[in-house]
Amino acid sequence: MGKASSYVRGSMEERFWAKVDRRGDDECWEWRASLDTRGYGNFGVPRNDGTGRFIMQRAHRIAWELVNGPLQSSSQHLCHTCDNRKCVNPAHLFIGNPKLNMADCAAKGRFKDRTGENNPRAKVTEETVLAIRADSNLPLSKLMAKYGLPQTTVSDIRRRHTWAHL
Repeated sequence: MGKASSYVRGSMEERFWAKVDRRGDDECWEWRASLDTRGYGNFGVPRNDGTGRFIMQRAHRIAWELVNGPLQSSSQHLCHTCDNRKCVNPAHLFIGNPKLNMADCAAKGRFKDRTGENNPRAKVTEETVLAIRADSNLPLSKLMAKYGLPQTTVSDIRRRHTWAHL
């Protein structure tokens, strides 16, 4: 199928599937309309307040609900087996939760190690952490001055609330 039409009259289901590039049953069915900032499809669902306005929902969730019915609780998440954020093929979706989704991510080798210096928010190096711990006999104020770090950072390092892997 080609590019989806930007506006389709009809039922919500007709409007939805008109924006999907449906292919073989085992292939990804890519969303061809609006994407959110993370790359997931967006679809406007009518509000129940009688205003005629719409609320944006993730397209893969709508695809699941059109085929399988609504999820049982708001704590359930839909995860992609194909890891394609644009995919709305219900056969590529499974019910999970954040923990299961992260385990799936790690099992597929997509999980980036963000411990220690690999964390983009790290303010110190491993060398500095080890030096702070080696100087554990010094008062906190002296460590703060010596390494130019705030009290919370030094205290968390000493108590192993951060950098616990070292």
